[in-house]
Amino acid sequence: MEDNSGFKILTIDDEFYIRQSIRSYLEDYGFIVFEAENGQNGLEVFDRENPDLVLLDLRMPEMGGLEVLEILKAKAPDIPLVVASGTGNISAVVEALHLGAWDYILKPIEDMSVLYHSVQKCLKASQLKKENKQYQERLEELVKERTHELQQSEERYKAIFEYTGTAAIIIEPDDTISMVNSKFCEFAGMDSPDIAGRKKWVDFVAAEDIEVIRNYIDAKVNLEIDDYAPMQYEIKFIGNNEEKKYVYVSLGVIPGTDRAVVSLLDVTEKKKAEKRWHSLEKQLRKAQKMEAIGTLAGGIAHDLNNILSPVLGYADMIMQSSDPEANVYKRSEKIQKAALRAADLVSQILSFNRRGEEEKRRIRIHPVSKEVIKLLKGSIPSTITIVDNIDRNCGSVEADPTQIHQVIMNLCTNAYHAMEQTGGTLTVGLKEITLTGTDMLEYPNLTGGKGVYLSIEVSDTGSGMSEDVVDRIFDPYFTTKGEGKGTGLGLATAYSIVRSCKGDIRVKTKPDKGTTFTILLPVVDTENNMDNRESTAKSFKVGSGERLLMVDDDKDIARMCKEGFEFLGYNVELFFSSLEALDFFKENYHTIDLVVTDQTMPGKTGLDLAKDMLAIKKDIPIILCSGYTGMINKMKIKEAGIKSFIMKPVTVGDLSNEIQKILKQ
Repeated sequence: MEDNSGFKILTIDDEFYIRQSIRSYLEDYGFIVFEAENGQNGLEVFDRENPDLVLLDLRMPEMGGLEVLEILKAKAPDIPLVVASGTGNISAVVEALHLGAWDYILKPIEDMSVLYHSVQKCLKASQLKKENKQYQERLEELVKERTHELQQSEERYKAIFEYTGTAAIIIEPDDTISMVNSKFCEFAGMDSPDIAGRKKWVDFVAAEDIEVIRNYIDAKVNLEIDDYAPMQYEIKFIGNNEEKKYVYVSLGVIPGTDRAVVSLLDVTEKKKAEKRWHSLEKQLRKAQKMEAIGTLAGGIAHDLNNILSPVLGYADMIMQSSDPEANVYKRSEKIQKAALRAADLVSQILSFNRRGEEEKRRIRIHPVSKEVIKLLKGSIPSTITIVDNIDRNCGSVEADPTQIHQVIMNLCTNAYHAMEQTGGTLTVGLKEITLTGTDMLEYPNLTGGKGVYLSIEVSDTGSGMSEDVVDRIFDPYFTTKGEGKGTGLGLATAYSIVRSCKGDIRVKTKPDKGTTFTILLPVVDTENNMDNRESTAKSFKVGSGERLLMVDDDKDIARMCKEGFEFLGYNVELFFSSLEALDFFKENYHTIDLVVTDQTMPGKTGLDLAKDMLAIKKDIPIILCSGYTGMINKMKIKEAGIKSFIMKPVTVGDLSNEIQKILKQ
């Protein structure tokens, strides 16, 4: 943690709890915090305490934030002022920035780290500004001092020129360097005799900075301006070894002459520090953007799962009450399959905010491969032809569909980049192969041994790879792509995912002959190729009068579950409110056999409701359902004593199977 003990911060806000929360948060980081409940009091505290930074609310009675801002800016123009405003007061924020505010924060402040980042950024900028001003004042002072002494004595002038502490040169009207000190020789990597009288100043300045310096010298010398004070520039200095350094250059004219004196201060490390700071800021902005995308994706997924739940539930009920040969059964089955595909799409949306590895399940690969091809066709140029060699009759594998989607998409993206300039053909293939015991000698990574495997191939006709590159392609952070086109983690991640599925990944390539990646995954179901979720509707068990307590604030889902459970033989008590459900449970817990509750509800979440019910009846079985896992995890569920967690959308049949499994334990 950075040492903030020397910094004083003044918070001016008419809301007591906001001042207290800011003070508590910043004091935890070592800041000294003062408070003021209005503008007038804030000005008094400012005069008394001389803070290093002011946090100012824009909307206050009596004296508004903008008025206080103008007064503070006039009092101390270099003190950082950070304004806080509600989301509906953007125009005031804009005006505040025009009046000299350094930064702004939107209220309410939901993430206090945003406040900390703003405070740190402004304090560091203020510190750099002070240091830069001190540098400039010091350099100007040195140059004026040396110029005055040069007029007194040539010998003294030479001594000061040599031992000034900065690199310095004297420039003649023809741009020749007539005098040079040892510090400049160190900068240039040359001896004094090789510079003085032989080199011109342009030999040590980057091409893009030459005109800037030349124009100033011409203005100072040739136009005979009486102002001899130096002016400071930042330029790139090039020494004898061609290494570039960033330097502050102060130019001054020697009074009574047509010669110029130049002093240079190396600020290369300062520039590097600034670049590092900007890089960290960029990474932070990217992280904040991805966090926002993840939050949005989680919200969308939650709503879509809630919409899909009654669709799947009612389709199940129609199928259970219909003849499998009837049109209504077949149509309902198509509705069910479409809803299941939509649920898989929601799972992909959730990948933006996934906190950990998803649980593997039995899936078919060809829908995932088709989805990748569909996405590619809309994003890659027409110079690349996509060939579909996907066998739709392949068996299932044990894997996470989102991770498999990520692997295939990564391989296809790499293939596209290999053909980006020249065009070519991208082929995506999927087929079953049978490996014998002899074949296992070539595939030692396939721990499952001989048998049927799914072969996924992604090939291109691009530039290919050399042997030394192939040896490193699965190493983390190794990449052959240009800057900004790859992190070097794609193939390393793909390798990790494939190996976690007990599979193997191979590559065949030659320079200018293209590349083929082959993934082998063990087939776990060669007879029944249907997704196990699609067959559950026909195999779930029915109840025998068990009394269930069903809680969900989404009335469509709740009513669908009640109707479905009662159709299957359960007695259902239905509640749309977690608080009402808890009151009912307190009076009737001895007659309740099992509880099914949603997670995201007003009043009490499903997790909190489960804890309260288990405190009343410690052995009550509880199933928790949710359309989004962003706020819960397996550890929380286990610690709470919940028997099972099911992701929405879920069919009544799936729930019935889970209920029967739990009741028999």
